Amino acid sequence: MRITQSMMSSGMMHNLQNNYNRMDKYQEQLLTQKQLNRPSDNPVGVSSALNYRQEVSFTVQFAENVEDADSWMKFTDTVLTESTSIVQRLSELAVQAGTETMPEDARINVLQEVDQLYNQLVSLGNSQFKNKYIFNGQRTDQKPYPDDPANTTYQLDTGVVNYQIGAGITVPVNMIGDSVFGKFGEADGLFKVVDEFKKALTADDTAGIQSSIEALQNSLQNITTAQAEIGGKQNRLDFSMSRLEGLQINYLELQSKVEDTDMAKAITELKTAESVYQSSLDTIARIIRPSLLDFLR
Repeated sequence: MRITQSMMSSGMMHNLQNNYNRMDKYQEQLLTQKQLNRPSDNPVGVSSALNYRQEVSFTVQFAENVEDADSWMKFTDTVLTESTSIVQRLSELAVQAGTETMPEDARINVLQEVDQLYNQLVSLGNSQFKNKYIFNGQRTDQKPYPDDPANTTYQLDTGVVNYQIGAGITVPVNMIGDSVFGKFGEADGLFKVVDEFKKALTADDTAGIQSSIEALQNSLQNITTAQAEIGGKQNRLDFSMSRLEGLQINYLELQSKVEDTDMAKAITELKTAESVYQSSLDTIARIIRPSLLDFLR
């Protein structure tokens, strides 16, 4: 086959264009600091990068769930701590009022304070976190306790509110109100105990007041147990957050290895590509010289 001048020119221009594209590729990598700027750059690498991005997105969402769950539990712990303080105060008042020597008017003063503490306990039972009632199971949009739960019928939901903190891993964040304040109608329920304490004070019943002391201590134990459960869940969340932070760092490093440009290597490759391109231009300029016919055109 005869090699014509046109064929030589076409081949050289094709190679020149390839050299230019190679130089342009490394310029783009330096500009974007990414070695993957389009799927054709590395189809396998793009697939891996997309997987790593998805994993990073998952870990970020799980971490946000952990933070939200932890906030819910911290709020619950605060409510339980205040409830503990109230029950302890009620116990102190029961001990003071449970003596035969306490005058009737003094017991009336104790009754007034007990009544206020009772109302505060009811308010704590209806506590909300981000507009969600924390003691009514999954019915977080419904107020769990009436104004006088010791004497008004109510029924709490016992559903569990779960937060997903990992692939297939959930943690329950809510505390069922019955486990803290007792069920309606039960003699050892906190609201019922305080109500009986109030009745004993009203009737000036020393024996009834004294019996409230043990009942209040039992209620205090229930709250303490609930707080311990919350504390255990918070410890689990702390470990989960540490694990998620480690996973996120790992996935980001893997993503960076696939996507990010090795700047030193890219600069070296660019300089090499520039030299090759310039040499190509010089070579073509020497080989394809203008003829008289070119000037006549």
